[in-house]
Formats: sequence, C-alpha cells, structure tokens
Amino acid sequence: MKRWTAAGITEIIQEQIISWHNENQLQNPDRVIVTDEIRKIRPLNDHRDDVAAVIRELVVTNTEMWHEEDKVRSMQDDVVLKAIRNINPLNQHRNDLIEEIDEIMIDAAQKRGWPEGEGDHGNRRKPD
Repeated sequence: MKRWTAAGITEIIQEQIISWHNENQLQNPDRVIVTDEIRKIRPLNDHRDDVAAVIRELVVTNTEMWHEEDKVRSMQDDVVLKAIRNINPLNQHRNDLIEEIDEIMIDAAQKRGWPEGEGDHGNRRKPD
C-alpha cells in the first residue's frame, strides 16, 4: 500500500471536486444519480486495495450529495422529492465507502504487525 500524506489526500480531493464540477456543470437537473452501482454494497472485507480510488469515489459521492441537499431548498415540490430520493442512497453509499477505507487501513496496519482489533475501537463491521 502506498504511503499517503495529508497533502496528497487533499490534492486528490481538490482534483476530484474540480473534475466533478467540470463534468457536471451542464447536467440535466432532472438527472437521477441513484444507480445500481450505488445500491451495491460490498460484502464484509471485500474491499479494493487502492485507497485513492475509494477516496475519489467518496469525494464524488459527497459532492453529489451536497448538490442534492441544495435542491431540497427549492420551492418546486418535484425537485425536492427527486433530491430526497437521491440523498438517502447516496448517504448509505458514503457510509459504505468510509467503512471500506477503514477496512483498507486496518488491513494494511495489520500486515505491518498491528495486532488484530487494536485501534479499531469496535467500529469495524463484524460478520453476522
């Protein structure tokens, strides 16, 4: 796993936000963001090894969610309803991505000798 610095992660975030705005500035306001890909939840411990890819996806998800939350303030009921329908799955996807980042980091730490379960404070998903 590549070593990341705060500056490196910040750079990924800034680049991804700029890219999202460039790609979506002329988007159709009726666009539905919720896709089957967002609805797909990864099984426990089935995560990517590329934390940068997960961070990029998290930034896109956050940006889309913030824009949908702005639409909730609209005076048009149909716009508000579509936004609300998009926010809930985006929020779940965001939580799943954060858990995936946690799993990547904990697994990487354990590969370097960090004891199992130490430092995760019980926040890691557990098998049923």
